[in-house]
Amino acid sequence: MNPHRTDLRHTARQRCKGTALLTVLFTLILALCTGFAVRPAHAEEPDATTNTDQAAKPGVSITVNSMTPVITPSSGYKLNLTVTNNTDADVDHGSIDALTNFTYNFISRTDLQEWAEGRGQIPLPDLLVTLHVPRIAAHKSVTVNSSLPASEEILKQFNSWGPRPLALDYRSDDGAQTSTLHSFVTRSQDGLQGERTPQLHMTMLMPLTAGDWSLDETTLKALRADRSAKTHASAIATLDGKSAEALRTKDQLTQRFPHVQALADPQVLATLQAPHMQALMQPADFDITRYSYADNANGYENAGVPLSSWAASSSVQTLRTVLNDGAAERPVYAMQGVGAWNTEALDTARMQGYDTVIATHDFDDQDDTAAHTGVYRVPTAHGDVTVMATHPMLSQLAAGQATSQEAQAETNTAGRLQRFIAQSAFYQMEQPYQNRCLLVSFGPDSSAANIAAFMGALQEASWLDLTDLETLRASEPYMSGDDAATVADTTTVDPAAYDTTTLDTTLTTLAHTRRDLQHFNTSVLLADGSMPGGPAAQTGDANNTKPGDGDANDADDASDNATSDTSGDALGALQWSNRWLQAHDELALLSLNANTARSSALTAATQAMVDYLRQGIGLTTPTNVNVVSESASLPVTVTNSLPYPISLRISSRTDSMEIVTSRFVDVNVPPGSEAQATLEIRVSTAGTTVANQELVNHEGVPLSGIHTTTITSSLQISDKSGIVFIIIAVLLGIVGLWRQFHRKKDPDE
Repeated sequence: MNPHRTDLRHTARQRCKGTALLTVLFTLILALCTGFAVRPAHAEEPDATTNTDQAAKPGVSITVNSMTPVITPSSGYKLNLTVTNNTDADVDHGSIDALTNFTYNFISRTDLQEWAEGRGQIPLPDLLVTLHVPRIAAHKSVTVNSSLPASEEILKQFNSWGPRPLALDYRSDDGAQTSTLHSFVTRSQDGLQGERTPQLHMTMLMPLTAGDWSLDETTLKALRADRSAKTHASAIATLDGKSAEALRTKDQLTQRFPHVQALADPQVLATLQAPHMQALMQPADFDITRYSYADNANGYENAGVPLSSWAASSSVQTLRTVLNDGAAERPVYAMQGVGAWNTEALDTARMQGYDTVIATHDFDDQDDTAAHTGVYRVPTAHGDVTVMATHPMLSQLAAGQATSQEAQAETNTAGRLQRFIAQSAFYQMEQPYQNRCLLVSFGPDSSAANIAAFMGALQEASWLDLTDLETLRASEPYMSGDDAATVADTTTVDPAAYDTTTLDTTLTTLAHTRRDLQHFNTSVLLADGSMPGGPAAQTGDANNTKPGDGDANDADDASDNATSDTSGDALGALQWSNRWLQAHDELALLSLNANTARSSALTAATQAMVDYLRQGIGLTTPTNVNVVSESASLPVTVTNSLPYPISLRISSRTDSMEIVTSRFVDVNVPPGSEAQATLEIRVSTAGTTVANQELVNHEGVPLSGIHTTTITSSLQISDKSGIVFIIIAVLLGIVGLWRQFHRKKDPDE
């Protein structure tokens, strides 16, 4: 029998009112004294170095899978744990004691944090439950659980509300392995005697935005081949099935938990086609703070992201389109990007129609003061802006992050939830009669399961009043005027957030790809959809315009179809080309959001768009050409799989001065057709050279890869005129010889 365990249980069972009173007095003495530490009643005094090593690499570790977050008169107490053997040897049977102190009240936020990190020295005389742990094989885990009914006498010992310390103390039966995990247990006010203080107001924000947009290949193909207006440029960006389903699941939580405040990215709204949101954010979660400090309005404009694309009015317009309701309205709030909401950034947002913004980080760190309403009214050149700042610690826990690396119980949702509940209860007890409203934000990547766990627990938190965003916005501001502006401008942010190197690269790339599309539209595509000069104006043989179709008039029919801009829902050539620009700008906007990790992939997607459009035009040239005279022809074929006619040039160069080709040849190609053109070859000597041909627009910008043709010249005089010259030369030679032999010699010779 373990004497340590026997003594502990005896202490728990023999507890009396006198002991409880002594414990309270003892706790007060500890709070007033310094340099005096008392270990929990169940533990031996460990070595500090051993504790550090064990936290870094424990022999046996404990994880909380689930735990009753709020104890009420009807809740009972359930506990589910995983115990992991991290050693190379089996661990003997053991047990876990769940220990607390029914009468202990945390005296400060530091007190709470030290306990969470395993550094707090709080006596724990009260045993809630003991869980028996079976033998654990090396590097294996076991799950243990316990369930106390609401009628259990031990739960009635929680006779006052608030957070209490909890220690899960593991010990193997042979004493070889021990481990302790610090967490919290919180009793609600329900069923207890005493006056209730005003509730702490809390708004739970759930951003519905996405971070893994990619180029939709199906839409890309439809943009090139489809003249129908049914293909929308906004569909160029897509989410994979897993991401879209995760967003739909979170969207459905608004029906299950009416108090969760969904703040939707209009792009997500358009993808999900789901109207369950309380408010909208700026389109594509565009990073307004980065735009402000970059001070490069022309760069954004050239990249295809004008001011109108991320204005508040644009979000409302998307909502109306999705709902098919021209009068639909929702509040629009600007979410913070990587930079700070200083007065300059706030003025930029106000100029764009946002009178309210949400600060998710680095705005008046509330961890340094008592919890207070996170609402500020900041004056700017374009009007006042309401800043609703999230509470740092509570939002950190809700978003899935531990308060510190040493807070071992906060490595998963269950442990973070216990800390969240305890922390919020402490905030209410800290200033019970102050009217305060806290904003807590889940992370954009928070799972639906995580959000549901928190919202379900908060419904049992009697000290909290869950409110909506508009109620928070209407709250009495914590600061306003010059004081609020000072807070905004003195916010400290990591300097790396203001590094514009990546942003400048992104803007430059987007500007180049957009300019390529514009050049294609103005210098290649025939905007009116017609073939200049009619079919006769085409270079090459009209009968070969559409090989395989026996009728040369097919080319005329295709041209006629291309000009039918008003028939049905068909697009004209100009509308079709503008749709490509709209698709480009959609990707550009998404690549300039608050998550820099997305930029490179989406920026590369704009180049893929340009490349795919150019692939709709092809050039075919012969591999080899043999020339046996001073001039010859080099036939080439240009194909056009686009639904509109094009006009371009074939460029050709050789690396020889004696064997040359035509420099440029203009060619017009009907939609879905091909046309032949001829390059003239001029030869002045025998030899071999390589001709490089490529398609270019009328401004000389290349549209295709380089095609090579080897030209071999065997210059021979084989025509009739050459033969005549040879005969004359022979006759002249014969006459000359005859004269030489038959002339009379001069006497002097």
